[in-house]
Amino acid sequence: MLLKKSADSRLNVDDFLAGIAAAAVVLPQAMAFGVALFTLLGATPAEGALAGLIGAALMCLTSGIVGATRGLITAPSGPVLILLSGAVAALQGAGLGGSTLLTAVMMILVTTGLFQILLGLTGGGQLIKFIPHPVVAGFLTGSGLLMVISQLGQFQVAASVADWLNLQWLPVAVVGLTFLVMSWVPRLFPAIPSTIAGLVGGTLLFHLLVAVTAVSVPDIWVIGTIPGLESIRFDIDLATLPQLPWVIVLSSALALALLASLDTLFTAVIADVETGQRHRSRVELVAQGGGQLLTGLFGGMGGSGTTGATVVSVTTGGRRWAAVVTAIALTLLIVSGGALGRLLPVSVLAGIIIHVGWRMLERDILVWMRRRRTRQDGVIAVLVTLVTVAYDLMAAIAVGVVIAVAFFIRSEIQAPVIHRRSTAQQRRSVRSRSDAERAILDQQGDRIVLYELRGNLFFGSVDRLFTELEADLDRPVWMILHLRRVAQVDLTGMVILQQIARRLNEHGGQLIFCNVHKAIGMGHQVRKTWRKLAADQQGPTVKTFNGADEALEYAENQLLEQAGMAPVERTESVGLAQSDLCRDMPRPVFESLQQAVRTRKLEKGETLFAAGDFGDALFVVISGEVDIRLPTTKHHYKRLAKYLPGSFFGEIALIEPGARTADAVAVCLTELCELDRVTVDTLKDQGEFAVHV
Repeated sequence: MLLKKSADSRLNVDDFLAGIAAAAVVLPQAMAFGVALFTLLGATPAEGALAGLIGAALMCLTSGIVGATRGLITAPSGPVLILLSGAVAALQGAGLGGSTLLTAVMMILVTTGLFQILLGLTGGGQLIKFIPHPVVAGFLTGSGLLMVISQLGQFQVAASVADWLNLQWLPVAVVGLTFLVMSWVPRLFPAIPSTIAGLVGGTLLFHLLVAVTAVSVPDIWVIGTIPGLESIRFDIDLATLPQLPWVIVLSSALALALLASLDTLFTAVIADVETGQRHRSRVELVAQGGGQLLTGLFGGMGGSGTTGATVVSVTTGGRRWAAVVTAIALTLLIVSGGALGRLLPVSVLAGIIIHVGWRMLERDILVWMRRRRTRQDGVIAVLVTLVTVAYDLMAAIAVGVVIAVAFFIRSEIQAPVIHRRSTAQQRRSVRSRSDAERAILDQQGDRIVLYELRGNLFFGSVDRLFTELEADLDRPVWMILHLRRVAQVDLTGMVILQQIARRLNEHGGQLIFCNVHKAIGMGHQVRKTWRKLAADQQGPTVKTFNGADEALEYAENQLLEQAGMAPVERTESVGLAQSDLCRDMPRPVFESLQQAVRTRKLEKGETLFAAGDFGDALFVVISGEVDIRLPTTKHHYKRLAKYLPGSFFGEIALIEPGARTADAVAVCLTELCELDRVTVDTLKDQGEFAVHV
């Protein structure tokens, strides 16, 4: 395992090839999104392409160096483009322009990086996983539609004859041809990524049409020479920072941090499937945040994990250093490939953006809408999509978070709180009872009710619990609430439980808690917690026990006392003649038995017999207490039975001697009468004694 890990940490040929392949996939996407965003800021297409490449290189570099996800490639992505475009519109609406607008966008990226680092350090990335899939589908569909809409300007062709003669339709044709190439080439040749097919195929078709028609190519039809590294500058004007609309900057940054983190973690899961590794979400988010921050400082375009490039990377064999190789390849392209921009048509990049947006549309939403079982999911996805398109992506994210919270609360409210209900007629404590005591419990056992609860007792679910318990609240019952499966009780839950206890007290009943663990938030002594919540009130009468068996035994004892049959305590002494075994024996039989038994005394914690020991004796408890325990581990056991003065055990071993199946341990100083099989065989009234036993 150590050798494998060491080998995986070295740069190998597979990482090199995967990094180059991923760079080829990232190249058109990064340039296309960079052009789309930065032209909104007044930059030239060439400057926009440079910004996209800078963002891809820096984010791949930071993520790759950290190596939290094997094979992950990070670059400008569709959702990030749409969110930043919406932020630009909001900033322009606030009156920003020129260098101040650019500074504001860069500060959004820097702040996004800080938010992502915070998400990683605090484990907030785990919360992102709880966003419902319909919400995510709505995000992606809305983002895809906005990407398509953003490129519709390419189709604004003048209708005059002169424009047609000047071939103003050519860019539109190239957009459509690029889309078709990206759709069909990967079907015929699956090894070719769609973005590479679109870039190469669309560019060749563009220049072929130009050559055939002999049209002169206007500068606005191509990207132009991509500036080199010398054009990279610190784009944040510190003097303008106090003038920025920070509400827009911070809200946009938070929305982008959530969206980019969600996109990255989804992509990381896809990478894990292929590599067989597990990504470290916290570390990955910190690395993504660092890359986002550097991208903002150096005037690039932010991004997130990209599925297409990541799939190419991991299927080509990329693991630890593939992303770093991608970053180096993109940097070399910036240094030496600036003239390439003069050959790249803007319409080809527009076709790539439209195709990526088209692929982001979640067509399953239509299927969800048709089926009754999933129609609610479809409505939610459509709602988020409409908010994304008609308003903005930040509002859609807010709607999505609200829906996620509503989903959670709804599922918690609908989830059954009562796991099981039983009475003392169905389930009793392990304490041994006399025939008379069992008869009373059989008759009145429905006055002891055990509710095993589960889930969270919070403001949404505890009111329904009150309603479900109401049938037992207006009668004199001992209500036991078993809380082992309850995760947490909030303040509202505690108040409702107090109301339940008071209502039981008013009707002669009592509320009993058992299995109250620390994480539940109520403390081990519930009554003390209630007094802290309302210091001026004594609070209703309640009892708390460690386990259900102790709670059941307490309730049984209370019921028997009310019925005039107070159970014997372990401190009392019950003579052999008054024991359950001998109480109804004919006197001659008892006298014969009394002469045959021998007395034994056990100290607290002393073992009478252990599982596996040979046994042929019956024991009558005169005083003290004996537990019958089944060992589960070296230091743990399950209590099977409890015997107090007057009860007896071991009759099976007396009749059929053999190995004991459990341990018998004295809980306190205990006195027993022992009768073994050898002694029974000497009794003169064996037959009559056997009948009574």
